[in-house]
Amino acid sequence: MDLSKLGRTEQVISAVGLLLFVFSFLPWYSISYLGLSWSADAWSDPSGFLDWFPVLLLLAYGVILALPAFGVALDIPTLAGAVNRAFIGLALSAFAVLLFAIQGLTYPSADGYGGPSWAYFVALVLALAAGAQSYLGFTRQGGSFAQVSEGFKARTQGAAPAQQVPAQQQYEQQPYQQPEEQGQQPPAPPV
Repeated sequence: MDLSKLGRTEQVISAVGLLLFVFSFLPWYSISYLGLSWSADAWSDPSGFLDWFPVLLLLAYGVILALPAFGVALDIPTLAGAVNRAFIGLALSAFAVLLFAIQGLTYPSADGYGGPSWAYFVALVLALAAGAQSYLGFTRQGGSFAQVSEGFKARTQGAAPAQQVPAQQQYEQQPYQQPEEQGQQPPAPPV
């Protein structure tokens, strides 16, 4: 394994993905009442899709980014530039923070005795750290949100339609060629 093949942003996102996966098995929700306590991880009830999906997203992206360190070459055009990798990391981290925040605000409170536990907050901080490092990597590589906006605008508007040349003009633009062999007919004009 050669970590020098990875930039700082790739290293941080890969580490965050792995740490989020580990912390997803620790208490994300806990309730305690009359000396009894119960906790749940990111994979069990009342946690749900909003907890485990961002964990899997960041883990998968972290693994993809870490593959060059293990000697696996990636031939994915979208991930070719460091700016693109950092922007995707920023978008995924922001999405994870949003989903974690929604889930944390919607955990059942059980009359004020339950709520998010310590591993949930660690995961939230890890996702924020991945987002901060992705933003720093994005701007350090020369990326700007104006460029991203222009890129999306160009893709949504598409290329300008090619100008159609009327068939008569097309035929007139082609030089007339004499048939080389006896029996060949000259090309017929388009209709």
